[in-house]
Amino acid sequence: MWRSAARACLGVVSCAVALSSCAERQPVDPALVQAGTITAAGIRGRIAAIADDSMRGRATPSPALDRLAAYAAQAFSAFGLGPAPATGFIQPWTSPGGTAPNAVAILDGGDPGLRNEYVLFVAHMDHIGTASESLGCIAADADSICNGADDNASGVAAVLELARAYAGLRARPRRSIIFLLVSGEEEGLLGSRYFVAHPVVPLEEIVAAINFDMIGRNARDSILVIGMDRSSLGTIMTEVGLAHAELGMRPASVPWRPGGSDHVSFDSSGVPTLWFFAGVHPDLHRPSDTVDRIDAEKAARVVRLAFYLGLEIANRSPRPVRTAPAPPSGRPVAR
Repeated sequence: MWRSAARACLGVVSCAVALSSCAERQPVDPALVQAGTITAAGIRGRIAAIADDSMRGRATPSPALDRLAAYAAQAFSAFGLGPAPATGFIQPWTSPGGTAPNAVAILDGGDPGLRNEYVLFVAHMDHIGTASESLGCIAADADSICNGADDNASGVAAVLELARAYAGLRARPRRSIIFLLVSGEEEGLLGSRYFVAHPVVPLEEIVAAINFDMIGRNARDSILVIGMDRSSLGTIMTEVGLAHAELGMRPASVPWRPGGSDHVSFDSSGVPTLWFFAGVHPDLHRPSDTVDRIDAEKAARVVRLAFYLGLEIANRSPRPVRTAPAPPSGRPVAR
């Protein structure tokens, strides 16, 4: 009797060991691994550098904005991304006060049939400078620099962290991905309008544009996603949000409005668009929009959500479809 029991016990133990060993050998999802590299510390570090006092509020044009574009170009190259055709990593354009930069890089897709279609991530690098530059920055006592940590160092950090995460994937997404940082947003979307007028790839082959502008503040468990009601991207966004409930980040659809950020330049040109936006706050366009007020942990979860969204768009065979007409062109409504 004891021998039978012992054999049964050994069998159970052997089975448990085998199952444990099998579980240990389960392949790890590479997308999960790369999404995990997007951290609060990484986001905060980039925002701190971009919104530092030495950047003088990144007015368009300015030496600080040129330095930021060069920093982005260097990062893109270090990640192993390719430069844009014709322009390289820097696309210069003429602003009312001189020459200003856009920074752009491309991750080539892995599917020969889809790699000539593109998912685009965009954010604006510029802000409103200092109180002495008459761009709307108002000094607060001795502080005369509008650092723009949330507006929009948070968005720039998002695009840079996405570029690094996607570049680390062993298996390339089926479609190619464009990472675009523009300037001149605060003056009327000038840099993104220039890009749309002078695209580095055929505009009709950009299947989706995902904009990040102010993603680091307000409610910890949700992010506003403007444009979900205008194309099939809304359905994809909902599906991705449900599939990644572990992020604790609910994408909240809000009605479209005809202004506010660089997504308008793409939407007006017929490209399906979404805008990730955490909402306004009293520090907007004030010297108090500083890195210490950023919720970097929230921002990291927003960027991970966007990582999964971009991967889903890049890998689905049908391209996104617009369900609303493009709005009439014209100067956008300011935030």
